[in-house]
This record gives sequence, structure tokens and C-alpha cells, in this order.
Amino acid sequence: MTGEIPEVLRWVAELAVADGAAPINRLPGCWVRRLDDRWEIVVNGHDRPVEHDGVEVPPYTCLVKFDGWLAGVVDPAGGIMAAGEAANEEALIAALRRAVGEAKACRR
Repeated sequence: MTGEIPEVLRWVAELAVADGAAPINRLPGCWVRRLDDRWEIVVNGHDRPVEHDGVEVPPYTCLVKFDGWLAGVVDPAGGIMAAGEAANEEALIAALRRAVGEAKACRR
């Protein structure tokens, strides 16, 4: 283990800060953020599982949805992500980067 957190979580954290949602563990449940028309993230910043839409989200975990379907699960140790033509890690990171840019532009 390298000790580095997954790149996806680094962008999720940056987006939470840009949105004013950080620290996520102070929210009453999961932080849910639509990135664009296709991508959505559900982040549990608590040290216990939290239910969201009938799904138990493990502690410190980000569920990734693409077109409403579960496409990935990422936590500080790694994760699993869809590897389709449109839904894949690179496309998610690109959507996160755009969302961060938009959030920062809105705060100016």
C-alpha cells in the first residue's frame, strides 16, 4: 500500500471544499452531489454506515452513479469502477474536475 488516497477521492474532497460542504462528517447523512447529467456521487463522511435511498453506504465511502446506476465504490483504500466506453474512472475524474471548476467559478 502506497499510502496515497485514490485520485477520485482527492477530487471529491476538492469539490466538497469548493461547494462549502466540507467537512462532510458534520452533515446529518451522506453528501449527495450531481456532477452533470450523467454522474452523481454519494459520500458518507461518517465513521459508521449511513443509509441513502435504501442503500447502506459504508463509512468513508463514495458511491458513484452513472445514469442512475451504481457505477463504482471508492474508499481511502481503493475501490472498483465501471470500465465502459462512457462510464469509467477517467470520465468520472473529468466530470469531477469540471464540477470543481464550476463550483469555484460560482463562488467568485
